[in-house]
Amino acid sequence: MKIAFASEFCSFPLMQEVKQRLVEKGHDILDLGMQSADRPLLFYEIAPRVAEAVQRGEAERGIMACGTGMGVCIIANKYKGIYAGLAESATSARLCYVINRANILCFGGWMIGKLQAFDMVDAYLSATIGQGFSEERRKVQADGFAKVLEIENRNFPRET
Repeated sequence: MKIAFASEFCSFPLMQEVKQRLVEKGHDILDLGMQSADRPLLFYEIAPRVAEAVQRGEAERGIMACGTGMGVCIIANKYKGIYAGLAESATSARLCYVINRANILCFGGWMIGKLQAFDMVDAYLSATIGQGFSEERRKVQADGFAKVLEIENRNFPRET
């Protein structure tokens, strides 16, 4: 899977390990964040890069982190067609996609450790929409996502 990926200075060491693991698993990584520890970036610099790459279809999904994960998540959700979810467990990461169709996973380098990050990323990337839910519940989720799109289209009108 092609993944838009980014870390900033608070999450850089953790995300280097996450990136290496993703590459080892065969994912194509579009790294839009910090490239070295001596050239720090901040959350508000990396989040637009990942959101725009996913928005343009340059990557299927995105993964990014800052200190808490909240900053990158808030910024990403300012872009039409971006559904960023903040997770702190493998279960919440999986459900970000299964229930809410989050196309960007966010987490905090201060909040989780390496093995937890690995589990979260694996759970998120292997998830499918509606996975594990009954047909009735999947319909409820689909109806909910349709409402999200209605709200999004109202708040982000088409440009003429």
